[in-house]
Amino acid sequence: MDTKIEQPDTSDADSKSGEKLSLTGIKALQGEGETKSEWRDHGIIDVPVNDLPDPDSVSSPQDFNHHISWKEAQAATKQLPEIQKQVAKGKTGDDFSAEDQAAGLDNSQGKRRIYDLYYGSDPVTVDKDGSKYDIVSGRHRIFAAKEAGLQTIPAHVREKTQS
Repeated sequence: MDTKIEQPDTSDADSKSGEKLSLTGIKALQGEGETKSEWRDHGIIDVPVNDLPDPDSVSSPQDFNHHISWKEAQAATKQLPEIQKQVAKGKTGDDFSAEDQAAGLDNSQGKRRIYDLYYGSDPVTVDKDGSKYDIVSGRHRIFAAKEAGLQTIPAHVREKTQS
């Protein structure tokens, strides 16, 4: 998936006056002759864990207390590389669900849960500007991946480009 998201949007209202900015006004704000930035959406791709910053507000196992325990996060993170290999070969969430069902596993114990943590509706999301990443969501998963010494994790990547 390679989608371009252009910014700024000319329909955005000026925060002080509530009036819409004209293209001329936007150029004045950007500065004549400056390069315009765009965001390219790469979808979910594997990102090198060492390239990701240490997550803000997650610095120890004690910070795992809201959606997933540290023990659960460790177990899921250790299984992630195998899930990544299978996804690369074409497996989908439905395939993992069928496998879990055949093995008599419920969602909390199966591979589908791990798949959903990284490829589901709320994946790790990062913005990339040059070689620098900024974490948008998934700080706990990134912390767990760093602690486990993983090479890569799947993340939804939006990259800033110049046009």
